[in-house]
Amino acid sequence: MTHSPPPRITRARSWRVFERRFQPLVRPDDTVLWDPSELPRSQRLNCRYWWTVLDCDGRLYLWPGFCFVNRFAYLCCAVPWSDADAFVEYRYD
Repeated sequence: MTHSPPPRITRARSWRVFERRFQPLVRPDDTVLWDPSELPRSQRLNCRYWWTVLDCDGRLYLWPGFCFVNRFAYLCCAVPWSDADAFVEYRYD
């Protein structure tokens, strides 16, 4: 009889780690959050620079690309996300 290892428990990484890794761009009004209606059309073409801030049970998380369910806002970064980044959770706190 073989035993499988217990599932890995992963914790979401902090906003500070996200800031260092992806360098969110500050808007002219000194915020990083974009309302969905405010997204510049020219920027929508490359979704790898955009993250969605999701409201999940009262906590805010970041998800790469454009999401529509539980969406709180969007943010744009100077560094694009890669396919490997799609499996890492980040908190927005």
